Amino acid sequence: MTNDKLQMTNWKLGILIFLVMVMPAVGAPAVKEETPKVSSAGNLSFRLKDADIKNVLQIFARQLGINIVAGEGVAGKVSFSFTNVRPREGLESVLRAKGFDWFQEGDTLVVTAKKTVRTYLLEYANAKEVKEALDLVVEGGDSVSNIDSYNALMVKASTENIARIEKTIKDMDIPPSQVLIEAKVIEVKWNDGGHAGADINYTRPQNANDYAQTKNLAERVTDTGAQGFYAHAITTNVEAFVSALETQTGFNLVASPRLTALNHKKASILIGSKLGYRTAVITDTGTVYQVNFLTTGTELKLTPHISESGYVRLEIEPKISEGSVTADQPVESTTETKNEVLVKDGQTVVIGGLIKNSETQTDTGVPILMNIPLLGGFFRKTTISNEKRELMVIVTPHILTPEYLNEMSKDIKTLDQKEKSQGAGFIH
Repeated sequence: MTNDKLQMTNWKLGILIFLVMVMPAVGAPAVKEETPKVSSAGNLSFRLKDADIKNVLQIFARQLGINIVAGEGVAGKVSFSFTNVRPREGLESVLRAKGFDWFQEGDTLVVTAKKTVRTYLLEYANAKEVKEALDLVVEGGDSVSNIDSYNALMVKASTENIARIEKTIKDMDIPPSQVLIEAKVIEVKWNDGGHAGADINYTRPQNANDYAQTKNLAERVTDTGAQGFYAHAITTNVEAFVSALETQTGFNLVASPRLTALNHKKASILIGSKLGYRTAVITDTGTVYQVNFLTTGTELKLTPHISESGYVRLEIEPKISEGSVTADQPVESTTETKNEVLVKDGQTVVIGGLIKNSETQTDTGVPILMNIPLLGGFFRKTTISNEKRELMVIVTPHILTPEYLNEMSKDIKTLDQKEKSQGAGFIH
């Protein structure tokens, strides 16, 4: 091989070695740490790309003048660009972006990949209801669980978020307001009814044993408890007796409860009965029978909502019902309504106008003869019952303020002392 060819071969070999050594460095350039620029106000401006998180923590530790300890699991790369940012805000932004938690102990900031877990025992609020509210504000990765048997919450969240969650819990766990509700359920009846009838007695003049008469179609003045108008006429051998009575009734106080309810919580009272009946549920494995109940009687449901200005918004649901169960088939006749009213503390609201009409006419008499036009009235007794019912609900709410409770305590003590002075005990 000539010298020229040997030199050419060495030159190509040198170029190849150079490319092998240089190309990896070009494909994966080393990360260059940029020195942060510090403004007169102490704010930072710098940019990093694919920097190790532990190196970034060292940069912020120098700028803040504190110790930063990275716990197990704190690893990875981070890229960011800051312009005129406060050192503490920049550090927390980086940690938040990586999903890390942190807390400070003296001059040392501890960074960890684990969440903080705390338990809160609630005094007044319902744990399940508070948990439902917190589910709307917790961020990704945070969790809230309720423990019903202890009325407690278990929160797993970052240190930054847990402070906000704790404040929300304290704002909701406060003593609820209460309302004393005086209610009267009155059923007003207009019962127009009565009866009219005539008894006729004919005796044959030639023989007193031969006679024809109607009986008990008219009440006699001599009858026990007889009431109304009477007419008695005797003409030789014909005797006629006519009676008529009309009745009316007034009102009936169905219930007069005093209920104490928490703010936004439903209170109810039932004076009546529950009639059981079965229903069949067909499943893939067979038929299962369930027992259900038909509630009848007088029922009142109330839900108060107290405003800061001393008003009470009331949801009122009165109901009067009658019913029966025949062959596992419930039948119900009911009068009910649902109202929502706004009243001042101590004011009274009246709900009325729920009217139910029923009319019944019963004819009793001699077959065939009672149906003869005009003359049939002498051979039958007609009883008429025309009833109209109106349901009225009178409600007065009292907000149980400390002043109102003190007045109630004074009244109870006064009654107690009065009863003791008379030799009796007052039960409360």
